[in-house]
Parts: sequence; structure tokens; C-alpha cells
Amino acid sequence: MSTDAAPAPQILLFARGVVALLDLWPALTIAVREGWGGHESADKKTWLASELIDAFESRADYAEADGVRTVEPSNAADPPLDIDQLADLLTQVMSDEFDAAIEDGSVEPLAGDILRVWRDVVAPSTRTPEETVAALERKAAEVTRSGVAATSGGGPEEEDGSDWESGSEDDDDDEAPQLVPAEPRQRQEPVVDEDGFTVVQKGRRR
Repeated sequence: MSTDAAPAPQILLFARGVVALLDLWPALTIAVREGWGGHESADKKTWLASELIDAFESRADYAEADGVRTVEPSNAADPPLDIDQLADLLTQVMSDEFDAAIEDGSVEPLAGDILRVWRDVVAPSTRTPEETVAALERKAAEVTRSGVAATSGGGPEEEDGSDWESGSEDDDDDEAPQLVPAEPRQRQEPVVDEDGFTVVQKGRRR
């Protein structure tokens, strides 16, 4: 994250949301747990979060009033990174740092959820940014305690009952449905829990 000035409040909330979303990503959880990135696997997860946050913070447009620096609301409609750039970054880091090819269809939904958090903290609609991020953190804590793998693809439901837009509309059967190296297995249909997250079975590295 940039150190030239104090981070804008929205950046701090976005950072919390990114950390929670990475905690909810089974592929990364498995890679860290199994030490695919070596002894520094946990540190690499922290570094990935920092890279994602900095990519948005360093490219965002800001306004300053009364000594408070805030992200311009226009950044919600025109985010610093688009879903393809985010997906490429996530895929590249997992390949370079964890020697893992992510083929379970989870990268694009995660990228979509990161963008949804960004939009919600920059230009909130029905929920306050704090409520949005707190919902993600509660889900991440629940998953950590229970060991249930919940992947991105449908973040916390809005107060009016509607869910975030899907970040994986183009998910198709041409993509191999596993985290590799692994034996091919039948594609699993996603199961959405009561909070709007897609619950999946954890992959195995063989």
C-alpha cells in the first residue's frame, strides 16, 4: 500500500474486504496449508493481499476536503482494474508463488467479488461499507472455524434481499474444474449458502 499519504477510509475498508475474500478462497487456503509456496506460504498470502490493495489504491482518483482524503465515487463505475486484469493477477501469483494452476473456476468469481467490494466501499447503495465488510469478515471467521470451503461468487446479500451480481457469468465447461496438479474429476455444481456464498468441496493436491 502506498505510504505517501494516509490511506483513504475507503481503502482501509477495501483492504479488510480483500483479506476476508482471500480467507474464503479454498485454492489459496489449500496452497498455504500444504506449503506449496514453501516456508513463506503464509507470508505470500499476505503479500498477495497487499498487491491487490495497492493496485487499487495507487490507481484510484482522490478528492481531499478538510484534510480528509477520499476516493472519488466515479471509481466505482470505472475501477482501477477490471475483472480480467484481476483474474490474470491472481492466476499469475498462484502460478509464480505457489506453483499451482487454478482450474476450478474460482478465479473469475473471486475477481468479481473483489470488484463488488470495491464498488460497495466507494459508492455504497443499500448497505453501509462497514456492514458489507463486516459481513465478509464474519463469513471468513465462520469458514476458518468450521473448515468449510466457501468460494467467491456471491457475496453477502444486500439488505433488500438481493445478492451481488455474479462475477462468473462466463464460467463454462471448457475450463478444467480442479486445482492442479490433480487427477481430473467431475465438475461439481455450486451450492449457495444462506449468506450468498458458494460452498464447494476442497480440492486435493495429488
